[in-house]
Amino acid sequence: MYGPSRTTVEKVVALADLSPGIVRFYFDSKAAMLIASLEYLAAEFEQRVMAPVARLKDTPVAALRLLVELYLDANIASPRKVSVWYAFWGEASSRQEYQDICGQKDEEFAVLVRELMERMIAVSGATHLDADAVALGLIGVLEVLWQGIAFQHETDIDRGAAVARSLNYLRSVFPGQFQDGAAGAPERQKAAAVAATGRLPAWAYADERLLAAERERLLRPAWQVLGHESELRLAGDYLSGQLAGERAFVVRAEDGRLHAFRNTCRRRPHALVAARQGHLKSAIRCAAHSLTYTFDGHRVAGATPGDLSPLEMRRAGRLIQVRAHGTQGEPGARADGGVWQAFAALIPHSVTDVEAAADWKLIVEQWLENPEEHQRFVAPNQLLEVRGGGAWILQVMPTAPGRSRIRRFDFAAPAAPAARGRRPRRAARDPGRRQTGVWLNEQIALAESTQAGLADAADEPAESGPVAPALARFRAVIAALLHALPQEPAGR
Repeated sequence: MYGPSRTTVEKVVALADLSPGIVRFYFDSKAAMLIASLEYLAAEFEQRVMAPVARLKDTPVAALRLLVELYLDANIASPRKVSVWYAFWGEASSRQEYQDICGQKDEEFAVLVRELMERMIAVSGATHLDADAVALGLIGVLEVLWQGIAFQHETDIDRGAAVARSLNYLRSVFPGQFQDGAAGAPERQKAAAVAATGRLPAWAYADERLLAAERERLLRPAWQVLGHESELRLAGDYLSGQLAGERAFVVRAEDGRLHAFRNTCRRRPHALVAARQGHLKSAIRCAAHSLTYTFDGHRVAGATPGDLSPLEMRRAGRLIQVRAHGTQGEPGARADGGVWQAFAALIPHSVTDVEAAADWKLIVEQWLENPEEHQRFVAPNQLLEVRGGGAWILQVMPTAPGRSRIRRFDFAAPAAPAARGRRPRRAARDPGRRQTGVWLNEQIALAESTQAGLADAADEPAESGPVAPALARFRAVIAALLHALPQEPAGR
């Protein structure tokens, strides 16, 4: 309405219906008030656009579609907010603070779009395309649409048409991708009908759109084991892990409390800590960008605004579990807290990762189809077993359509106290650990063989025999996601 230069505290007081004393209590000056407003907009854009899209970057079609929809959403691209952005940009040449915040937002957005275009080029095989040029084209389309929004009343804005124009650009660059959802509706209904019988179509085990929905609706809202509390003894000790596209880490602060954060630099999307377990000296640092954060996530040095993004964390027995902040679990994805109590009397032995050329759902289906005695499944993706000499937890995570990684946590019973004058005893060997390794390798080989069979089948593979109730429930959850997909994969 007025622009930053013509905005005064008195005008803000009048518009907000507040007393001048209240405004001046929170802001030392008009400049501080304007900077806070701009930082608020930048943080909102990061949380509502950048973060959700970044979580889907392994599935670039779904990520780009979501990016377009969020960028043009009324909560982000309202006429007032767009006008405020442009007002600050207009004065950025004379105010370094405005230029830093606006420029940082645009730079981070450009990096994300370029990374998605690189992944799209790799997925589509369109190696003749230049990722920078394609990314610049999409950013230009979105900017032009934003400019139009700035000069319209909300009732005159056709957001559906704006999204369609942006997707038309992407469709012209990547033919066969970003198709209209209505075009594949009959086949989607057929797929849902097949799923209702207890079986999923073959393409559901290698579809990036379905994988994006599984990550967002099933895996990210579920509590995932990151490690054992005994691994975090001292201030600065940390654990990290991959949580369905969300890199996470937990660190112990000086006051003894544990804090969970996204394991991502706020300036560039690289990991702040690389190892699964380690120790930080006095602070969390990103040496590449001169950023420093306290163990409770507050920024104390560096030009990039904002604290570390928190994740939800809880203790289950002595296990540390993390999930994405502010999400709600789907039906069937609840973890039974009582099942974890058995691990309270055990100590960590080892953590190993195994890659599988198979969809994560195939691994889970095998667990549910032929359950072993003493094993317990925790939906949607964890299997555990507690036995006399120890215990283990298997956690399967998708890494790409048709591929997954299994993280294996092994636990042992603590060593018995040594008699006076004798050396401390080691923890008793668990003969079942090797047997578990053999069984797990067999499971992976079977899943990889099944994945190859589904990919090579000319027709929909026939599956005979009854479906176990637990397996049917799991497939029903996937079928609900499948039925709600907004579009069909190209070429089906």
